[in-house]
Amino acid sequence: MDKTELADLLESLRTHGADHYTCEAKRAKGGIPATLWESVSAFSNAAGGVILLGVDEKSGFTVTGIDDPAATEAQIGAICSEMEPPIRAEIVTLALDGKNVTVCTVPQLPRDQRPCHRRALGPWAGSRIRVADGDRKLTDYEVAVLLANRTEPRCDLTPVPAARREDFDPVLVDAFLRRIRETRSEIFQRVDDDRALAMLNVLTAFEGRLVPTLAGLLVFGVYPQTFEPQLDITVVVYPSSEAGVLGRFGERFVENRSIDGPIPLMVAESIRILKRNMRRRSIVSGIYRVDEWEYPEEVLREALVNALVHRDYSEFARGTQVQVEMYPDRLMIRNPGGLYGPVEVGSLGAVTVTSSRNRALLKILEDTPFGDGHMVCENRGTGIARMLMGLTEAGMEPPIFTDDISTFTVEFPNHTLLDEEALAWLASLPVPPLTRSQMTALVMMRNGGVLTNSSYRASTGVSDSRVATRELKELVDAGVVEQTGTRGSATYQVVSAARQRPSDTAARPARLSANEASVLAVLADGPLSRADIESATALTKEQVNYALQTLRQKGRIDLIGKQRSRSARWRAVD
Repeated sequence: MDKTELADLLESLRTHGADHYTCEAKRAKGGIPATLWESVSAFSNAAGGVILLGVDEKSGFTVTGIDDPAATEAQIGAICSEMEPPIRAEIVTLALDGKNVTVCTVPQLPRDQRPCHRRALGPWAGSRIRVADGDRKLTDYEVAVLLANRTEPRCDLTPVPAARREDFDPVLVDAFLRRIRETRSEIFQRVDDDRALAMLNVLTAFEGRLVPTLAGLLVFGVYPQTFEPQLDITVVVYPSSEAGVLGRFGERFVENRSIDGPIPLMVAESIRILKRNMRRRSIVSGIYRVDEWEYPEEVLREALVNALVHRDYSEFARGTQVQVEMYPDRLMIRNPGGLYGPVEVGSLGAVTVTSSRNRALLKILEDTPFGDGHMVCENRGTGIARMLMGLTEAGMEPPIFTDDISTFTVEFPNHTLLDEEALAWLASLPVPPLTRSQMTALVMMRNGGVLTNSSYRASTGVSDSRVATRELKELVDAGVVEQTGTRGSATYQVVSAARQRPSDTAARPARLSANEASVLAVLADGPLSRADIESATALTKEQVNYALQTLRQKGRIDLIGKQRSRSARWRAVD
């Protein structure tokens, strides 16, 4: 970091009004803060970050300076060395406004080396994680998940001593064995059923007898919840956009179900319940209009199977179900246990990496018929890519993935990205014929998104980075997208002239309601979050949401960032 970058960072902190997810400022006038190690641990266990010493947050991030830069740098280095694993931070001191500021840039640790903790305290007491502008102690379960990521988990191979071979559904087992003997090595044709099931980790030896493994029971058990009652799926359909807000008839839920049974049955039954609570709508696809479900069935299946296959089956997590929450504006699927292995949220769908904490379960489901001629899963690392492609073909926004160490959540927004208005805007652009992925990316960028090659691939389902580079270059050459940076650091966004919608000119003279006028007035001074708008206008959350929606439709405001992101800001359109 140089002086210019430090000055820009301080200015952004002043605009934000507080520390944030990747930056922590400390006055440090009386010496190194005793809690500095917490920030080092928290940043390394999250996305990395910057610690500024000699900057006072309470006085608007003024530079107060430090007295002995050399000693300060040495003390920070010693703290980083006391961590396990040791942190190799970049530590420099810069002079700003005639005063010294020590900058410690903490790198993000690879997933298989976490949790970074203070060696003297151990991982259970000495691990922290960055949350918003603070450092939070990791829970025992979060520490257990991170420690398990350093090794190959074998929880799905755990024997279930209370279960027997007779607890399997013979129809499911016969279909599985038939598939194995038709497609695998001929060795399975020479052994009996029990021997084949033991070789395939469906059964395992326990005290001199064969008993089901947890993976075998979950796939083939007539009723696996006899032995593990919480290993099921809960489906809750809410009447409003927030849990706990009653519907117009006073109802808390439209539907609230626990789905039991083996994995193939739970997936099929969950889809049936979701479709019962979905509407069919018209989706614009090219020049045609087709009627489809709000969420494509293939997408739901991939998401549900992923949640069941990649969830944590350790003792810590067996009391937690896979949770499906359906709201009028979104669908969320959450499973215990975050991502496992080298996979990062940003690379989901962009790279075909097979990394699962439940390898035996995944292998079994690869040869388990779903009932429609397909296998339950393919085990090729392309499930997320297929999910993205299915959403793209339906003209919908890509999902939002969130990894919170203890849970992994996929959220599907319930609205069409390539609707008639968006297609009209695309048609107004001076560009050659576009691919579907270019159309999707352009509309996302018009809505405030800033894309990279990786996020372009993750959002559109394009798997080859070279194809993504070529398609982005075509948009840049056409003059509708501007590129900032080069190679791996390049970002792309719609140029200001292209962002304007065809309906903007006609919409602006429209009369504004009192609430709309209030919201527009506070946005005149610059972008604000929804919460800031509520505070500035004294309007209720519902009033602000409705005013934002109608102002956006009239072309008076647009959104910077993702709709439900904490960092999203609304701004007035000039």
